Amino acid sequence: MSKIIINEMSYHYTNYYNPIFHNVNIILDTNWRLGLIGRNGRGKTTFLKLLLGELKPDKGNIIKKVDMLYFPFINKVSYCKTIDVIKENIGFLKSMEDKMESILAEDMESRLEEYQTVFENYLQSGGFEMESRIKRELNLMHLSEKLLERDFDSLSGGEKTKMLIISLFLRKNGYILLDEPTNHLDVEGKRTLSDYLKHKTGFLIVSHDRQFLDMVTDHIMAINKADITLEKGNYSSWKSNKDKTEVFELRTKTRLEREITSLENRSVQNRNWAAIAEKEKNPYASNNRGNGSRAAKFMRQAKASELAIRKNIEYKKELLKNYEITQDLNLEQQSSEIITLISIKNLSFKYTKEYVLKNISLKINKGDRIWVRGKNGSGKSTLLKILGQCIDAENITFQEHLIITQILQEPGWTTGYINDYFMDCFRLQKFKTLCEYLDIDEETLKRPIETFSSGEVKKIETARALALDNQLILMDEPLNYMDIYFREQLEKAIITYQPTIVFVEHDERFGYNVANKIIDL
Repeated sequence: MSKIIINEMSYHYTNYYNPIFHNVNIILDTNWRLGLIGRNGRGKTTFLKLLLGELKPDKGNIIKKVDMLYFPFINKVSYCKTIDVIKENIGFLKSMEDKMESILAEDMESRLEEYQTVFENYLQSGGFEMESRIKRELNLMHLSEKLLERDFDSLSGGEKTKMLIISLFLRKNGYILLDEPTNHLDVEGKRTLSDYLKHKTGFLIVSHDRQFLDMVTDHIMAINKADITLEKGNYSSWKSNKDKTEVFELRTKTRLEREITSLENRSVQNRNWAAIAEKEKNPYASNNRGNGSRAAKFMRQAKASELAIRKNIEYKKELLKNYEITQDLNLEQQSSEIITLISIKNLSFKYTKEYVLKNISLKINKGDRIWVRGKNGSGKSTLLKILGQCIDAENITFQEHLIITQILQEPGWTTGYINDYFMDCFRLQKFKTLCEYLDIDEETLKRPIETFSSGEVKKIETARALALDNQLILMDEPLNYMDIYFREQLEKAIITYQPTIVFVEHDERFGYNVANKIIDL
């Protein structure tokens, strides 16, 4: 495979000055299984758009000799059958098959040259062996071959995701960019995708799922506060090295700050001494040649010394720039004397004819941390909506005056400004403090919502919910789009405060670490 060479690349958004990248120099091998990580809003999706050519660097360039293939993408193929959709997405193979059939059905002699051209393209694209290759990929993805004969639109969301990823890996001369492919995949879907990617090379994957990254990557590229780092290994090895570096930086932080102050004082002193020496030169004195020479020499030494000091200062400041500060979240809840907050007995629910939930019995007691698991479509989100009283249902009893707050999977605010929605609706200072703890500063909150990354939107939604008084928190996939630092913050807060929560989440490591009860739907 080839290299992707990034030379002196800088980029910032024009609608608000936010320097995302500055003088980036990095070389990527397209044979790696590369994990791209970084906090929300640091520029992961922007980096992918720069690789794709959708954005142009302000300065520098990106040299690449392979096609960039991005997932997720919208399937725009007009064919219905799944096998045809896959073939067409691989490289217009189904269109070529139809073309050859139409020529054969007519007078072939008059269109012999056209047929020969299509045939050669089909042959070079691997068309004749593609069906067997597709079936082999389906086997690796643990999918039934029977799905190939079904209409693509009839497949589940997870099945569509897997089929489209297969079509990318069957293309020739492509480097695949997978942008959070596990979002909305259930636990089994994540396992299947990780098993599949273990057999592949030549892709870059953006993910915040620690366990998933460990299983599928052999290199990690991290977008840090001050720079971009690249190292061999999976997420755990990167995290171990990062922790050691941060421990060292924390231990030396005070010393470095003292050294920086001392160096800055020396720099000022040198400039003052050089200025005094310059003034003391007397151009009219007959014996001034020696003094002038010494003064000039001192000036050169002072400038050289100051340059060295400035470099030293910048180096020491750089050591502190990548230190990530994370504040502990407070998940303390309003007290309640009642033990059982919600009681459910033989609850069944359906939207139309088929039941989404059937004969569910459950008690939510104070201190419960309940993990609701199940395949996509098993009714997990529906159960949370019933618990949040967004949907009416029978056979459920709520404690009187129970205060419930919800972290929504898809917030209802998508355009405009944060002030337009809920700034007057709850305790503003607590909200801003929580945002700051989640790496969202006040300047970010002033930006148009359309400029937020998915992770920034989710963090603001989390701060909104947690700023409200509550006795029960409902979380529907709280980690979707969220960076690893947030995952660890939330995990630590739940373990520390042990709030009463019911959550749906496909991150197994998080689930097992925080739950004390599990419900399988």
